[in-house]
Amino acid sequence: MDFKYQLVFQWPSSEVDYNVLLAIEETIRKGLGRIGIVDGHDIGVGEMNVFIHTNDPKGAFEKAMSLVQGKYDLKELMVGYRNFDDEDYTPMFPTGLDAFRVA
Repeated sequence: MDFKYQLVFQWPSSEVDYNVLLAIEETIRKGLGRIGIVDGHDIGVGEMNVFIHTNDPKGAFEKAMSLVQGKYDLKELMVGYRNFDDEDYTPMFPTGLDAFRVA
């Protein structure tokens, strides 16, 4: 299936250790269902990211949040998405986030 959007869950790399990142990635991978696929993770320049490909960024965000909320410390979480044809991300979480980027 071809997906139009990349949804990114992001934390400062100093706030979440690598094992927690892998656990969050796997939790989302197992529970996301047909709304999208987890395309892996990366760590660099002070941030850790989990990448999700989807055609419904809002729905995929809501589903992924329902899987991880209450299981992991998400106080530093930021989420954004972009159309694969675009360079710029649209900030999504937390409410009031005015810019989102992936280094």
